[in-house]
Amino acid sequence: MPGELSKAREALIKSLYTRHGRKKSGLCLCEGRRCCGEVLAACPDLIEFAVCREELAGEYPDAITVPDFKFSVLGVTETSQGILLVARKPEPLPEDSPMLDPFALVLDRVGDPGNFGTILRTAKAAGLRELWYTDGSADPFGDKTIRAAMSAQFTMNLRRFADLAALKNFLLKNGVERFFRTDPHEGESCFAARGLYERSAVIIGSEAHGVSELGGAVPVTIPMPGNFESLNAAQAATIFIFEYVRRTLTP
Repeated sequence: MPGELSKAREALIKSLYTRHGRKKSGLCLCEGRRCCGEVLAACPDLIEFAVCREELAGEYPDAITVPDFKFSVLGVTETSQGILLVARKPEPLPEDSPMLDPFALVLDRVGDPGNFGTILRTAKAAGLRELWYTDGSADPFGDKTIRAAMSAQFTMNLRRFADLAALKNFLLKNGVERFFRTDPHEGESCFAARGLYERSAVIIGSEAHGVSELGGAVPVTIPMPGNFESLNAAQAATIFIFEYVRRTLTP
């Protein structure tokens, strides 16, 4: 039997809603049926323990069951689905491991957890195996990011760098010579740019700050005949990711 929820575990759950708590423990929190289901199916070995409402005990026999009033205190979502997991963060690949994809999808200071998570989910759906990002971006294992990504971060390799200069130096050593920075107003169309996804890096910044300065990076843009100011990071990333899919699948 899973037993009862101890005060220590309850305190741990609450700490995992903070970046400091996740960093200190090396753990993170997944909430909701679909997010938890993805982790249970893909990497059950990472799960430390699960907690669910009493009425879901039949669906999650290995989970600690608690009454509704107790679960409502533990969960953070307004319309909780009654299940959460405490899981270890997956071990990243060694820093010197080669690229896994034909190009590096890079997020530069994308601080919104919803955007960061949505991009992760989209990259996973497109068959990409890793995501590159710089400091100043959202925590990939924050609860909001996990929900937006539908737990995609548990099955993708995440590469973190202090800034674009450090990331560029690493990629140059791995044979990447083309660096493209997305821009809402200037540059060649993403639908026409040659070599966009061939041993390259495609860098996406936040809507508020754009991409940091990077010498030699070529601007590339999404055509917007409607003359709108810009798209948010997740929308822009989706277009770039599925332009890669289109080129890959087109004979």
